[in-house]
Amino acid sequence: MIRSLLFVAAALAAAPALADLTAVYAMAGGEQLRVEYRDAGNFRIGTDAENYQLMLNGRLYAVAQGQVIDVENVSRQIRAVGADTFLAGLLGDATSDVPTDVTVRPLGRQETVAGYTGAVYEAVARTSNGEQRAEMVVTDNPDLKAVQDALMKVAKDAVAAVGAESSAYARPLEQVEQQRLGGLLRYGEDLRLVSLGHEPIPAGRIQLP
Repeated sequence: MIRSLLFVAAALAAAPALADLTAVYAMAGGEQLRVEYRDAGNFRIGTDAENYQLMLNGRLYAVAQGQVIDVENVSRQIRAVGADTFLAGLLGDATSDVPTDVTVRPLGRQETVAGYTGAVYEAVARTSNGEQRAEMVVTDNPDLKAVQDALMKVAKDAVAAVGAESSAYARPLEQVEQQRLGGLLRYGEDLRLVSLGHEPIPAGRIQLP
C-alpha cells in the first residue's frame, strides 16, 4: 500500500481548498482510504482509526495502533543509518518494484467517477523489474486538487524523512509534479474516488491521540 500511495501521490499537483473536505477512495484490497483536509498544514490520511498519517500545523506524524511517531525526529535516526540501508531493510525484495522513472501521456478521452468528469491518462512507471502501466483519471476540480496536494505532501515528506530526497526514489515525485495534471479520480484498480464531502470535520479528528 505504501508504494502505491507514494506513486499515486507523485502523479499530480494541486491547489488550496476553501473549507473542510473529506474524500474517500476505494482500494483494490477492499479497504477505503480517507483523506480529511482542513487546510494545507492540517489534514489526516488513513485507512482505519488506528493507523493514519497526520499533518498538524505543517508537521508530519504517523500514528500506528495508538502510538505516535514524530516523523521529523525519526528522520534524524534514519539519516544516521543511511537512506539506502534503511530503505533496503524496510522494503526488502519489494525495492525492485519501487518506480525510479515515471511518464504520463493523455489518452484523448474522458471518464466520470463518483459524479466528477476527468481526463484519462496512461501512467508508465519504470522499475528494475520492468514497466508498470496503469490508467489514471484526473480532474481540475479545486477540492480534489487540494486532496491531491495532501497526498503529495505526505509522500514528499516521507521521502525526505528517510534522507532519500536526492535519490532515485524521489525522481517520480519530481517528474509528475511538474505536469500539474489535477486531482485524482481513479488510478488503475488501486484507487477510485467513492465520495467527496464538504461537511465540517468532527473535533478531535485532526489532533494527536
